[in-house]
Amino acid sequence: MRQWPAWLLGFTDILEAVNAAARTAYRLGLRKSERAAVPVISVGNIACGGTGKTPLVAALARTLLAAGARPAILTRGYRRRSSQPVLLWQERQASWEQAGDEPALLARALPDVPIVVDPDRVRGAATAVRETGATHLLLDDGFQHWRLARDLDIVAVEASDPFCATSPRREHPNALARAHAVVLSRAADRTEALAAMAVLGPYAPNATFIATKLAARGLHRGADRQPAETLNGVAVLAMAGIASPQGFIHTLGDLGANILDMKFYSDHHRYSRREVETVLSEADRSGALVVTTAKDIVKLPSDLAARLAWLEVEAVPLFGSFEDLLRPVLGSAEVESQA
Repeated sequence: MRQWPAWLLGFTDILEAVNAAARTAYRLGLRKSERAAVPVISVGNIACGGTGKTPLVAALARTLLAAGARPAILTRGYRRRSSQPVLLWQERQASWEQAGDEPALLARALPDVPIVVDPDRVRGAATAVRETGATHLLLDDGFQHWRLARDLDIVAVEASDPFCATSPRREHPNALARAHAVVLSRAADRTEALAAMAVLGPYAPNATFIATKLAARGLHRGADRQPAETLNGVAVLAMAGIASPQGFIHTLGDLGANILDMKFYSDHHRYSRREVETVLSEADRSGALVVTTAKDIVKLPSDLAARLAWLEVEAVPLFGSFEDLLRPVLGSAEVESQA
C-alpha cells in the first residue's frame, strides 16, 4: 500500500465533510441526479487512490463482453493536458496527454471497449450510448459522483487496509452501507481477504463481497510478449509512478525477479526523457532490465519504451466472481448462460 505523508492524512476529516455535504445536497433534492439510457455501474472507493480500481474496471469490462453486452467506460482522465471530451475506440485514438494515462492504459488493454474521457459524466454517458451503441456504462471513480445516477455501486477496498487508515479517506467506512458490492482488492491470500470482510461486513450488510489479487499475465518487451515467469532470476530495476508501487514490487518478487533497485515517482508522474535515460543508464551499468507498469509505459516515447519491459497484470478472484457483482444489471440467466 502507498505510504502517504502524515500531514496529508490530516485531510481525511475535511474530505469526509465535503463529500458528506455534497451527498446531502442530492439526498435533500437541492441537486438532481440524471439517469442514463442504459445501466450505469460505478467503480469507486472511499480512499484517495491506489485501491486497484483500474484493473477492476478492466475485469468488469471483459466480463460484460463475455456476457454479450457492449460496455463503454466513462472516465474524467485525471491530470491530462486537455479538457476536451475524447472518445477512444476503433480508429479514434488520442495521446495519453490528451486522454490521461489510465484511459490510455485501458484503451491498450481493451481495444474493443469504447472509452469516453469527459469530466461531464452525464454528457459522456450520452456520447457513449449515441456514438458506440453501449448497453452498459462503467463509471470509473464514481462512488462520490452523484450527478450521474447509477444502477450498481461497486467499491474497491484494499484488503490489507480495510479502514483506509494509511491514506486520506474521501468517506468514512459508514458510506459502504450504500454499496451494492465491495471488492477486497490486492489481497495477499484468502486469509487476509476473509479478515477484511469480517471487519467491513457490518458496514456493508447488504453488499456482495468478493476478493481479488493481481496476477501477472505477461512481460512485454517492445513488440514481443513473453510469459511473466521469464523474469525468474533476472536482475531487475523496477520503475513506477503509481499510487501503490509496493504491489508492483511484490508481484516482481513473486515472479522470482532479482530486484537490484527501485525508482518510485508520484502517481500519474510525467516522465522526462532525461529521467528515463538516467534510469536506463543505471540499469546498463548493473546489467539489469528496467521493468515498469502498463500505466507508466504508455507515457514514454516509443524509442525509450522499446528499451524497457512492462508487466501485464490482471485482477483475478480469490473468492466470489465478477459475474456475482454484475448479476443485478445483467440478469442471472444471461450471465450463467455465458459463463
